[in-house]
Amino acid sequence: MTAAITFTPCAGKMNGELTNLACFPGEYVRLNVPEFIGDAAQPCTPLDMGATWSSLGQGAWRSTGQTVGELSYQLDVLPAFDYVDLEASVTNESVRHWTHSFAFNCCNCGPATPLRDHEGMRFWGRANGSFRRLVTMHRRFNPRPTVQVYSAVGAPAADEFGFMAKFLATSNVVLEGWLALRSRDGTCLAATVSKPAGFLFHNLEFSCVHSAPSFGPLAPGQTCHARTRLYFVQASLEAWHARMTGEF
Repeated sequence: MTAAITFTPCAGKMNGELTNLACFPGEYVRLNVPEFIGDAAQPCTPLDMGATWSSLGQGAWRSTGQTVGELSYQLDVLPAFDYVDLEASVTNESVRHWTHSFAFNCCNCGPATPLRDHEGMRFWGRANGSFRRLVTMHRRFNPRPTVQVYSAVGAPAADEFGFMAKFLATSNVVLEGWLALRSRDGTCLAATVSKPAGFLFHNLEFSCVHSAPSFGPLAPGQTCHARTRLYFVQASLEAWHARMTGEF
């Protein structure tokens, strides 16, 4: 059975588009998966690897890439009716021990008019058991005022991922491993969640949300796997959260 959500990759690039979003008819969302991947101290970008997409059938796609002497990766995009799974693996092909490693998967909601939010009024997270809009929580202002980084529950502090510390934008708030963006009419939302989550990121310029999956420490030659799920649902934040925690 063909998935309701359709992913169309861009050849030779790390990005593609999601269409046929049931709760956002006629709209699309752009994925950049991954924007960066690998050693948190010096991650690589698929733009430099010549990322290759191949069809897995049934609407699923696989991206692969390699930087010789550094890493190789594989990322599968697996659409379903109202969510998309991103299953990623990375292999440390360097001679270094990686203290932390991650994939920087971007869900760019800016193209979808019902979701677009450059003011940050509809971005949500959950801290200490309470749902909160991100604008109500501590924000570290920086040379790029549209971006913010958050540590995730159970993960190292976000600034321990050396690449992220360079943004100078890490809040002192620790969130559950997801971010959500509610629609303008409040009836629908887009959300991203990873297991395990390394950190969270959003950029108001593009109305994007990131839940970066962590691959943990990796020794030379070691491979690790992680998963991200992107939801596009008609539900309240509370109802979606109950569903997500029960199935993912």
